[in-house]
Amino acid sequence: MLKRVGWLSVAVAVVVGFGGGAAAAQEPAKPVFTLGGDAAIITMLIKPDKTADFEVVLARLKEALQKSENPRRREQAAGWKVFKSSQLAQGNAVYIMRIDPVIKGEEYDITRLIAEVFPVEVQDLFLKYKDSFAGRGVTELAPLMSMGQ
Repeated sequence: MLKRVGWLSVAVAVVVGFGGGAAAAQEPAKPVFTLGGDAAIITMLIKPDKTADFEVVLARLKEALQKSENPRRREQAAGWKVFKSSQLAQGNAVYIMRIDPVIKGEEYDITRLIAEVFPVEVQDLFLKYKDSFAGRGVTELAPLMSMGQ
């Protein structure tokens, strides 16, 4: 089932996670969006007139994951693929993120990951992301069987 994210909680997470307090400088912010399954499918509904903005955000996310000094980010990137459907859902563009394997305990919040590498740009990118967003569904998965073995 697709549901709307509470933008207030995301905005608070951005401010808390990236506000430059002394405590924030000493210890890393706790993740706001983790995945618990072995794999996950994230369905993103994006306003059809905002797909270009969303894809700019995705490009910066990819770049942030690749340029991060945190080796776990490259592990995340290796198993994170994004697909775009040619069909609309509820009048919105559909993007599917397949994450396999999930790196447990790691941050999967798009704007937080971008902010780790591009802290100056994150506010502008967050606005693009927020304005493009129409809904999200998260499905965590556990392996059942492989048809090829």
